[in-house]
Amino acid sequence: MSVTLSFIAPGILFILTVGFGYWVSRKGKPYNGLLFNIHKLIALGAVVLTAVRIFQMYPLSKFPTNAVFLIAVVVVCVIAMFTTGAVMSIREEKSRLLLVIHQIAPILITLSIGWTIYLL
Repeated sequence: MSVTLSFIAPGILFILTVGFGYWVSRKGKPYNGLLFNIHKLIALGAVVLTAVRIFQMYPLSKFPTNAVFLIAVVVVCVIAMFTTGAVMSIREEKSRLLLVIHQIAPILITLSIGWTIYLL
């Protein structure tokens, strides 16, 4: 399977995650439980599937140093996404800082994954 084909499903899941996240945010607080849980589950599926696809392509020991750094950036951003999403769902008032982190992290994830794929 080519590199491009192996990342179509994770890419679709990423787009669905962003779409459901936008939909959840437009519905306002309190968040719609069904939409919010679908958003979280699709995001988790995208993360797991992307990791599986990357590590199927190369064992970690064969990754270039730059790719390992970029994967670390992705991991930190994913943790930030899940953390800020959870905190924002619990809090009554919106935190501008958490929202900005939650909006910037997907951009960093996309750039880092794209660059990682290019390096591989």
